[in-house]
This record gives sequence, C-alpha cells and structure tokens, in this order.
Amino acid sequence: MKKLDLYIIKKFLGTFFFIIGIFILITIVFDVSEKIDDFLDHNAPLKAIVFDYYCTFIPWLYSTLNALIVFLAVIFFTSKMASNNEIMAILSSGISFNRMLFPYMLSAVFLFVVSIFINHFIIPITNQRKLDFESKYYHESNHIDLGSNIHRKLKPDVFLYISNYGNFSKTGYNFSIDQMKNGQLVRQFKAERLVWDTLTGKWSAKSWRERTLDGLKETFKSGESKDTALSFRPEDFSEKPNLISTMNYFEITQFIDEEKQKGSAFVKRYELELHKRTAIPFSIIILTLIGVSIASRKIKGGLGMHLVYGISLGLVYVFLSRVGEVFATNTNLPSAFAVWLPNIFFSVVAYFIYKFAPK
Repeated sequence: MKKLDLYIIKKFLGTFFFIIGIFILITIVFDVSEKIDDFLDHNAPLKAIVFDYYCTFIPWLYSTLNALIVFLAVIFFTSKMASNNEIMAILSSGISFNRMLFPYMLSAVFLFVVSIFINHFIIPITNQRKLDFESKYYHESNHIDLGSNIHRKLKPDVFLYISNYGNFSKTGYNFSIDQMKNGQLVRQFKAERLVWDTLTGKWSAKSWRERTLDGLKETFKSGESKDTALSFRPEDFSEKPNLISTMNYFEITQFIDEEKQKGSAFVKRYELELHKRTAIPFSIIILTLIGVSIASRKIKGGLGMHLVYGISLGLVYVFLSRVGEVFATNTNLPSAFAVWLPNIFFSVVAYFIYKFAPK
C-alpha cells in the first residue's frame, strides 16, 4: 500500500506544482509586458523589479490560484489513470475507494496547511515589500474615500459624525461631536465645515456652535472660526484597503477589534479578508474530493469531459465567492458565513458526487 500511496502523492503534488508553476510564469510574463513602461518611466532598478516585486508577487499568485489548480490537477492525473484502467485495477485488487482516497486527502491536507501558513504569515511580509515597491516605482492610488454619513467612536463616551468628507480638499461638512456621561449628553460641538490646516496640523471649525449641559443648566457658544485640538487626522477618513494585506493573523485580528471600537465603515472588508485566508485553503480538501470522485469514473470523452465538468464547477465556485462578498459588504450578512458559503455549498455537492463515485 505504501507504494500506491507514494505513487498517487507524487502524481498529485508533481502535477499540481507543474501546472501552478506554468500559470505563475504566464501571469508574470503578461504582467511584465503591461507594466514595463511604468518601470522604465520611474527608473526602477532591475534588482528591485525582480526581488522586491516579482519574487514577492509569487506567494500572492500561489495563494490566489492554488485551490482551483489543485482541482484541475486532481482531475487531470486521475482522469489519465482512469483512461489507463489504473483506477479499475486498484479497485479490482480489493482496495476500497475510501482507502484509495487516503493519499489524495493526505496531499490535500498538506497543501491546506502550507496555504494557511503562507496566507496568514508569509504573504503579509511579501505584500509589504510589494506595496513599498509600487509606491516608489509604480504609482497607483489605493485610497478609498469614506464618503458620506461617517460615524466614529473616538472614546468610550465620545462620538463623531460627518455628513460628507472630501479627501482631496480635506474638508468635512456638517461635523458634530457628542460627549456623553452615564448615557446623557453633556457636550455637543457642531460646525458647518471642518477644514484641515496643513501648516498647523490642526482642524479648523467654521461656523461652529458649542452646547454644554450641566443638569438643567445649558450654555451656548458660537463663532465663525476656531482652531481645535481634535486627535484624529485626515488619514482616518480615507482608508487604504491594501494595508490589511500586510497584517498577519494576530495583527489583523487586533486591528479589526480596534476598528470596531471606532465604528469604521470598513470592518466588513477587513473581516472578509481575514476569513478568506482560511476558507479558500480549506476548499482544497473539498475540491480534491470532488475531483477524485468525478475523474475516477471512466466516461466517454475521457479527460476532455472531466476537464469540462471541473472548469464548470470551478466557475460556479468563483461566482459564489464573489456573490458572498458582495452580499456581506452591502447587507447584514455575517462575513464568516459569506466567505464560507461556497465551501458549504460544495461540501454538499462533494457528498453527492462521492456517493456515486465508482466503489
């Protein structure tokens, strides 16, 4: 049995690394042809292009492609085994289908563990180097303006609201800060505009009004312009989505907790990124089971038909992933459920396909 296990494992891992290597090479060639003019325009050194960009680009490509490449690799070499009557010979010798699955699942678990480690700890490091390179030699805007109806929790009892914020002008409109004590409003500061002064590094409130409550006593103040000592900065109103990609598991978990306290509008985006780092690698195990169950049956059309089935299921997986992300971002659908939805669906599919696999 050890010979059979080693035979399948070698075919599995060998086919997988060969196919993903080809895909990565082709992607890099197309990327170079697209960006070569930008690199030349910004005088990017060849050493920086190779080591600070493309060498750090490879782990991200691997992480992006590995689940679907595993699926295609399993279908490819298993279908060839079925065409050569190797699957029939294995099952006819008294080896059960479940036992034959063992080396497949062992390889899948190995790739799953490797992918988890890469996603949570290696890619954040390489992404930092890649982003540093892009900011220096390949300028690309990655800011997202928070836009309208911004709510933030500055302190446990201090809440901020801005109806609209312009990142270019660094100006907030209909600004308000409410200070609470024991659930009661004790101070409210409003301004029609809040403008960032780049010289002083402070916010200037225009057409401001201040209301202070002390029991039944109320005090009102107002003015045309007032420099403030507010602790937040313009960066707090425009996010860099790529920042989250440079954080490892522990950093991103802590960051999400902090952003929840602030009332950040991008918490869902961060949660999606965190859950995807585990959910996508886990799909390797599910897709491996589906791939073996499909390709182990000898059918008319052979490898071609198996690949058609495989690619079709792969497209469904990608479609469900995108749909889940869109729903999670724009609705109250929990981020974890949205990210794991394709895996839940394909687990059910895998069960039924496995039931009809040749035993």
